[in-house]
Amino acid sequence: MTARLLRHTSPGLYALALLSVLASCSEQSRDSRFDFAQSAAIPVVTQPATLTDLTETLTSVGTARALQSVNVFSDSSGRVTAVNIEADQFVNAGDRLLQLDDRDERLAVELATVQLADAERLVQRYTTVNARDANIPESQMDDARAAVDSARIALEQARVDLDRRQITAPFAGRVGLTEIDVGDRIDTNTLITTLDDRAILLVNFSVPEVYVERVAKGTPVNVRLWDAADKAVSGEIVALDSRIDVNSRAFTARAAVDNSDDRFRPGMAFEISVGASRGQFLSVPDVSVQWGADGAYVWVVEAGVAERREVSLVKRMAGIILVDGDLAESEQVVMEGIQSVRAGAALKVLTPSELDAGLRAAVPANSADQTNG
Repeated sequence: MTARLLRHTSPGLYALALLSVLASCSEQSRDSRFDFAQSAAIPVVTQPATLTDLTETLTSVGTARALQSVNVFSDSSGRVTAVNIEADQFVNAGDRLLQLDDRDERLAVELATVQLADAERLVQRYTTVNARDANIPESQMDDARAAVDSARIALEQARVDLDRRQITAPFAGRVGLTEIDVGDRIDTNTLITTLDDRAILLVNFSVPEVYVERVAKGTPVNVRLWDAADKAVSGEIVALDSRIDVNSRAFTARAAVDNSDDRFRPGMAFEISVGASRGQFLSVPDVSVQWGADGAYVWVVEAGVAERREVSLVKRMAGIILVDGDLAESEQVVMEGIQSVRAGAALKVLTPSELDAGLRAAVPANSADQTNG
């Protein structure tokens, strides 16, 4: 109420109101010296300086990628005999995506199996003969054992070659499009398809360097599609870059977003909002801050007199200003009657209700004077 009256009250009317308040205070006292001291003091309204958290919302844009994402290629060349790829189909790790002609590789496995069995039989035969007191040279035994080892390695190599004729999913995810059909010949440079694990999306975005100590792993974020009014999705920062970009003076943060409902796709552009705290600062009414040759300052009531305190502005908010400087929490900062305050002047602190009463008493009288004039 006081603020609304002050906005519609002329300076002369405001002074008249304050005089009216002082006159009312004087009538309540019987001591003339006390009356004089009260009348000489400048009437003001104060408000204590309070600590306020400064939390700023950083907004950035980033492009999503899947938690795991690969382009699928074949490790060998050959003719395609089976294609088990359907666009956007979910596959599990190890599921077969594509099959190449593997007849030669199967025969190689069979041959290596036979050769290994033959080498093992020879070693067993030598061992049995030696058990009957026959004298098989140790060098001959070593050659037989080496042949077993070589045959076992050859079998493993044949099995690897056979496995390479079948292309499988390295992890669970959704496959993309493919241009390969049965009968096509492919080589190791042929892109078969893509595979994305998009249950979780990762979004990289830039953060100004001033927040390097205030944005950390685990910091929550809100994510929504760029230039869309969709409801924001919650996520959190999972990684931070180790250096600051010297050109942009920013560092890269990576946020993880739950996409278990499969609402989003890798490659989408997202708007990321992060609430970053810059710490606590003292807040004062915006009308309390004055400007002088040396910068900003406020008036505080110290032992009943006005004292000037130099401050620096941190951030302007609705109705208040966050400041830093020679000011302590709970100190009474002058917010009304500030035009008459001078350093060392005696101050009479009024409550808003007292000032409001004075204004209400002064408005009708002043209005009548203007009408008679």
